Amino acid sequence: GTFSPALDRSLFIYAGVALSICMHPLKETTLARLFDVVFLIAVSAATFRFNEHYLVFAENEGFDIGNFDMLMGWIMILGVIESGRRALGLSMALMSGFFLGFLYFGSYIPWPFVHGGFNLRQIATSLYAQTDGLYGSITYVLASNLYLFLVFGFFLIRSGASDFFTDICLSFLGTRPGGGAKAAVGASFITASISGSASANVAITGNITIPMMIRTGYRPSVAGGIEAAASTGGTVMPPVMGASAFIMVALTGFSYGKIVLYATIPALLYFLNVYLQVHFYAMRNNLRGLPPEECPPFGNTFKKGWPYLIPIIVVILLVYMDYSLRRVGLLAIVSVIIASWFTERKMGPRAIIEALGEGAKGSLPIIALAGPVSIIAGAVLLPGTGIRITGLIIDLAHSNLAFTIMFIFLIGYILGMGLSVIPAYVILATLAAPALIQLGIPVMAAHLLVLWWGQASNVTPPVALAAYMAAGISKERLWPVCNVAMVKAMAIFYLPILFVYQPALLLEGSIVDIILTIGTLALGGLSISAGIEGYFYHPMNLLIRFFAIAIGATLILTQGVSAIIAIALFVCLWLWQIRTAKTAPK
Repeated sequence: GTFSPALDRSLFIYAGVALSICMHPLKETTLARLFDVVFLIAVSAATFRFNEHYLVFAENEGFDIGNFDMLMGWIMILGVIESGRRALGLSMALMSGFFLGFLYFGSYIPWPFVHGGFNLRQIATSLYAQTDGLYGSITYVLASNLYLFLVFGFFLIRSGASDFFTDICLSFLGTRPGGGAKAAVGASFITASISGSASANVAITGNITIPMMIRTGYRPSVAGGIEAAASTGGTVMPPVMGASAFIMVALTGFSYGKIVLYATIPALLYFLNVYLQVHFYAMRNNLRGLPPEECPPFGNTFKKGWPYLIPIIVVILLVYMDYSLRRVGLLAIVSVIIASWFTERKMGPRAIIEALGEGAKGSLPIIALAGPVSIIAGAVLLPGTGIRITGLIIDLAHSNLAFTIMFIFLIGYILGMGLSVIPAYVILATLAAPALIQLGIPVMAAHLLVLWWGQASNVTPPVALAAYMAAGISKERLWPVCNVAMVKAMAIFYLPILFVYQPALLLEGSIVDIILTIGTLALGGLSISAGIEGYFYHPMNLLIRFFAIAIGATLILTQGVSAIIAIALFVCLWLWQIRTAKTAPK
């Protein structure tokens, strides 16, 4: 861009604080309003001081800053924490405060987390006046890359593209058994993969698909859980893959196009698993599809909305051609505007301005997240805690890869219960991924593993943002929706393990290995889905369900000759179910 990196990043952080103050005022009283004004002026002064003094800070990196700059630094640190509290809730502020306390009281903390401790001046120096603090690589990625993609998602909504994708899925899948749920999976496959936010996708498509599912016989908890699981899949589905993939670019150095290439097949397998569970659930419960008159005709729908495919093609082509993400995001927005001119919902100047405003408002949770996440990452890396935790994980697991993965899963699950997606991924990437890398796992596989497990916080309570949104639409309690969502999203828990044990899943190995691995994983997902839902060609009893799950697990975990044996067992199950279905009384 035309701005210096320091200005880009500092203005992004400042925009998050300013938007939080404007959109979430402290209170409506005069005194509270006055506090907000003073608060905003102070943060403005701290941002101005950073940009004015940036070169001085760079030249004196490693040395403590003076009293005035320390004051400015703490104003900025407290500003981003308060901004996170207003935009994201009290838990984010408490988490940021916890890590600041970890830096300050390091000498009082038990082993293995103990360190020498940092005084207030040293903390301000590290977080405010150096390149790895508030204005580090995480903020850079969010500011320069992610924001444009988020705005792109709002342009799609404003232009009517999301409605077109939902209608297309309904025209294809609506009349099939469980058609409303299958349309929800299809719509989320397209919309959430571009918006990059599971909870936002639930809000967009769920308002249509959840009532539709309930109307066709799904229990509210099941309808909400299916939508939450499908929307969660969108956050690991290229091309956008949610905010975590953008941060992965900063933490690994891989290009976004390379990450997208490796992530495509696992994401497709995830959606296959969700779709199969939805299908078998509908068949077991004899749930019919929607009446044909409620499903838009494909020909007419496609004729009216085909230009909306242009932005999708543009994004996919430019990402795989390895264009810079900033350029991809900008051209994607332009392509939406141009495409809308060939539809009934043409975007003029007013619609464009409104979409930009909605984009800024809707992106606030991500903008406000940059500061707190940078504090968390800095607090882990500054005292070298990440290196010690990595060593501790390996020691506890006795350098055993399986035990190491188990420890990382437990850490990820606990983090997912209390943190949203991005903080969970940042902590896992700085603490857990290095342990896998030290044990010889490729960097890409290690980071994709923790990225996927970080996304699980969309459906794991008590945070479960996607499930929470779906529960509100379905008018059901959170926990029943979460329970269903975690079962439907089971692939997000087991597929990451295969990044380590099945390298062909990430396109490592010969073509034959890759095809065989993908085939066995697809069959394994089918068998497990059938066992969980209790239906294949015919309802299953408990013993057959257990047998189906065991066959599926074997297909997923084995390679070579063992895989051929598992395939043979699956064929036996398949033929048995066909025979049972034919001989069963009608």
